[in-house]
Amino acid sequence: MSDIFQEVEEDVRRERYEQLWKKYGNYVIAGAGVLVVAVGAYQGWRAYDLRQRQAISDRYQAAQQLAQTGDAAKAEEAFASLVKDAPSGYATLAKFHLAGQYLAQGKRDPAVALLQELANGSDPVLSNTARLRLAWLLADASPKAEVMMVLQPLSAPDSPWRFSAQEVVAYIDFKDGQRGQAQAEYEKLAQEAEAPASLRQRAGGIAEFIRANPGGVPITPPPPTLPSLPTAPGAAAPAPAAPSSPPAPAKGAK
Repeated sequence: MSDIFQEVEEDVRRERYEQLWKKYGNYVIAGAGVLVVAVGAYQGWRAYDLRQRQAISDRYQAAQQLAQTGDAAKAEEAFASLVKDAPSGYATLAKFHLAGQYLAQGKRDPAVALLQELANGSDPVLSNTARLRLAWLLADASPKAEVMMVLQPLSAPDSPWRFSAQEVVAYIDFKDGQRGQAQAEYEKLAQEAEAPASLRQRAGGIAEFIRANPGGVPITPPPPTLPSLPTAPGAAAPAPAAPSSPPAPAKGAK
């Protein structure tokens, strides 16, 4: 008897399945088709996105190579193109490099404008890097008060950029002939335990030079080296305390 009941139960179940399939089978087939199309579209989009990213990366590397060979005009054109149509990460870094190519051709005003734009960005590392680069750019030709305004956000007591900002101020005082004040600032930097060793060593060397030449030996400060940048989006950001090179004695000074 149990076999008969089992067969009846299986027949009932089969009949229910057939009814369900007749009612919803078309929807199941349509859903499966949509799923297949969606998966195919997603895979196609991923392949397209990868090709686009690779193309941008190749263009960025080509622009860097142009800059390294000294072809500033073509490098400017290449980086300007990336600024216009590259994703935000590459476009932002291209702006930094574009500012450098402007400077290489003596185009100071557009370089300043780009760095001011970057200094107002939302990423604190990139905006502070731009602010420090801008301060070094202004240090040789702008009033000290203007440079101090640029440096103000970096100068907070808890800012990791404060030592780099202090070095810019010491450089300006040194350049402007305020040797006593500059010496004190460099000596203070040389004793800052939290400052990078390279900055302390550099500051100590300049302080010693000023101390050894109280009469004011003529010097010709070289252009400062601006902070470096990541080579591509996602690379390590520049260390906040990596400062630019300070002025050095002119050839023949003792």
